[in-house]
Amino acid sequence: MTEAEQVARALNGHKSGRGWICLCPAHDNTKTPALSVSNGSDGRLLVKCHAGCDGRSVMGELQRRGIISGRGHNAKPPDPTELKRQKAEDLRRQAHRLKVSHDIFRAGTSCEGTAAERYLCEVRGIAGLRFNKMKNTLRFHPETLHSSSGQKLPAILAQIRGPKGEPLGIHRTYLKPDGSGKADVTPAKMMLGPSSGGSVRFGPDAPVIALAEGIETALSVARASRLTVWATLSTSGMKGLILPPPPVAGVVILCADNDEAGLSAAEIMAGRLQADGRAVSIIHPAEAGNDFNDVLRGRQ
Repeated sequence: MTEAEQVARALNGHKSGRGWICLCPAHDNTKTPALSVSNGSDGRLLVKCHAGCDGRSVMGELQRRGIISGRGHNAKPPDPTELKRQKAEDLRRQAHRLKVSHDIFRAGTSCEGTAAERYLCEVRGIAGLRFNKMKNTLRFHPETLHSSSGQKLPAILAQIRGPKGEPLGIHRTYLKPDGSGKADVTPAKMMLGPSSGGSVRFGPDAPVIALAEGIETALSVARASRLTVWATLSTSGMKGLILPPPPVAGVVILCADNDEAGLSAAEIMAGRLQADGRAVSIIHPAEAGNDFNDVLRGRQ
């Protein structure tokens, strides 16, 4: 049994292409499989969390649970030459993924009049979105590769940006051809390229900024409040977000999903932000299990 198969079995994963897709052990979502595991050409275990957890966090949690042995205290010391080679290869792969993500986003077009518009405005109830003003953040592509299934599907492309506003990787939401919902693939949302510390920004740098987990939730809050809202894309993204220094985001409103993972991530982030001298408040929907897109749709 390969190490990737061992991980997949331990995490109740299922076969997907050349690898497996499983629940990621490094973040709190227990519903949506987001971790791809496979074997590299050299036999190394390869992991990729499509919700944004970095590889070190995933590997660390796999080791903590005893699923993989990793480099324990009794392991043979790694060969320095091999470590250098692996580091160079990792950097090459990261640069390639970043370039590909930029190429995909550049190939995207406005969401207006596409399956993306129907999904966001009709299915998710976020009416009145001005897509022409979001072209640097949100785009649509009719044939985006879904690596786990090998299919080319319509997708919403979202540009992830770092604390200085620099473009990082992209987030993709795969859709049914008519935009009537997310595509019937697992996972239906995936990231490509670096995302650590980043967010999808709906609105410019501002003294008051709201943070939400998902893109649909962030757009719902922005539509209802007219605030600048940034989507952190996952609970791990919420906890790991790096904001620009004050006066930008001197006041932060954390728009938490009302579930255990969402509330916990908001509390952790609030502590970080307060230690940084920022004023912080946490809001969440009244009903357990809901996010602010549920609230928006409930009003309609």
